[in-house]
Amino acid sequence: MGIEENATADGQLAWALLLRDALPCVAEAIGTDQFAPRLIDALQQVLPFDWWMVMVYQPKSNPEMLHENFTGSWRERGLTTYVDAFFVLDPFYIMSRSLDHPEVCRLGDIAPDGFLESEYHRAHYAAGRIGDEVGYLWPLEPGVALAVSLERSQNGAAFSADDVRHLEAVQPLLYALARKHWGASQIRPAPAAPLEIGRLVQEAASEFGRDVLTPRECEVVKLVLRGYSTKSVSQSLGISPGTVKVHRENIYAKLGVSSQAELFNLFIASVSTAQAVRSLSRVHP
Repeated sequence: MGIEENATADGQLAWALLLRDALPCVAEAIGTDQFAPRLIDALQQVLPFDWWMVMVYQPKSNPEMLHENFTGSWRERGLTTYVDAFFVLDPFYIMSRSLDHPEVCRLGDIAPDGFLESEYHRAHYAAGRIGDEVGYLWPLEPGVALAVSLERSQNGAAFSADDVRHLEAVQPLLYALARKHWGASQIRPAPAAPLEIGRLVQEAASEFGRDVLTPRECEVVKLVLRGYSTKSVSQSLGISPGTVKVHRENIYAKLGVSSQAELFNLFIASVSTAQAVRSLSRVHP
């Protein structure tokens, strides 16, 4: 049996297992809080993965986590930090903001060229022992997307092109069920307070450094924080690599930092400050 025949057989097996064992349970859970767990159960019939997150990205709001399986200190530290601040640098979140059709996205295909050396990767992926990630991004209505993130450990194999094809094969039906669930469920934009927090977080991210940096320096900062290399920053902004290096030196001097790690920590601190408003609002409603 050739490679193409193997791929076809594997795809047919993924469909068969999904149709026989999992899809009835997913359909029965439409409109209930069991939809996300059943969706994950269905995807485990298609390919293996270690961890998952199912969340809703909404305008001017932090992500709404529907289902995840992280445990221990990483659940308390990593997921909390992600929902509070890290998400604004996530390639999946960034892609979701301009999404107009369902996508299967593999981290290596959508992340910028210097992402593996970025502080965000170190603080989120490396710290969580996450080796690779693939996910669905499904638009539910304008500005709203359901993200299904599937992750494998650093000790496991990366997601392959076949894995992506299997996810693409079952995507149309799963996406249709997700849209039906969204319309039938009570999941709607978060209450006013979380929406306000989300707005503050996203404004803090977009305004980072604007009081001391030039507009061009702010553009460089955003790309650097997202994991762009000097070469890709120069290509994106139409300036030379030497000019990028000069901008970085000026940025570090103006912000009082001496490394990309310190720049990242300063950025996260500024974004996380918005979370203090939540505590203050609870004390002084």
